[in-house]
Amino acid sequence: PILLYFGKFYAPLTVALVAGSSTLMTESLNYSVFKYVTDLKLFKNIRQKKTVSKIVDLFNKAPFLALWIAALTPIPFYPFRFLVVLAQYPLGKYILALALSRIPRFFILALIGHAIQIPDYLLAILFIILIASMNLPLLRKYIQHRQKKRKDAL
Repeated sequence: PILLYFGKFYAPLTVALVAGSSTLMTESLNYSVFKYVTDLKLFKNIRQKKTVSKIVDLFNKAPFLALWIAALTPIPFYPFRFLVVLAQYPLGKYILALALSRIPRFFILALIGHAIQIPDYLLAILFIILIASMNLPLLRKYIQHRQKKRKDAL
């Protein structure tokens, strides 16, 4: 919704480049932090697990393509942030894959916002729906936890 909104006021290329550059800076920072965390002994043990090893091996068959597709499409991208570090995928290639996927995606969204001029209230509703849907599992878990606590207290 944010890209659709700013696409109404700015050139889609400007929106895509600003959003893309901030995304690339954020992902560089994420990579560094995750690399530090995965260097800890606890995560070294996790990487030795069979399932994790298989996932890393599968990713290593076509890492650039996997990153490009995951970053371009609505596929949840968060696991890939850890996967690139676990697979010791080079930061430069990671950033390049993101640039070649996220910037076109951002451009398309800004272009849609520019062409359609979606009313602000609809963008706000869309934003609320997206935030709610992302947090629905947490809310459901919280409610179940509260209900269990109440039953245990009785």
